[in-house]
Amino acid sequence: MQPNPMIMNLVRFLHNLFTAVWMGGLFSMALVILPGLRGSLPMESAKLAMAALGKRLKPLALASMAGLAVTGLLLGRSSKNFTGLLSFASPYSTALSVKHILMGIMVVLAFIRLGMVKKLETQNDPKRMRASGMVVMVNAIIGAAVLFLSSMI
Repeated sequence: MQPNPMIMNLVRFLHNLFTAVWMGGLFSMALVILPGLRGSLPMESAKLAMAALGKRLKPLALASMAGLAVTGLLLGRSSKNFTGLLSFASPYSTALSVKHILMGIMVVLAFIRLGMVKKLETQNDPKRMRASGMVVMVNAIIGAAVLFLSSMI
């Protein structure tokens, strides 16, 4: 049975929307917010600003991750080129599999950073704060690679 084109368009739209929300927040943090806060505010003020931003971005990022998983499964099942999760049987499957592996790494890094941020709420640790920023930067670079792979499939 062929999937309903209207439903598939909605699923694709939602997949793109979840991508834009998660990656947009990530790129904003990596390229604008963290560099803007670094050195321009005392550490305590920067921590407060990051906590306020985190309260707004965290639920959006988590909802986007979940939404991407659901819509991604639906899109994969509807594709003629899909040969299975983590399959390397064709160029399409290889690009999709590498994308899924990178997405998994991004999710793990996001949860690692959430743990770092929790500890930063109770501690003034400049090393941990820099490490948290580095995790955001690495995740943004991986996110760019994921977007590149998405453009290939």
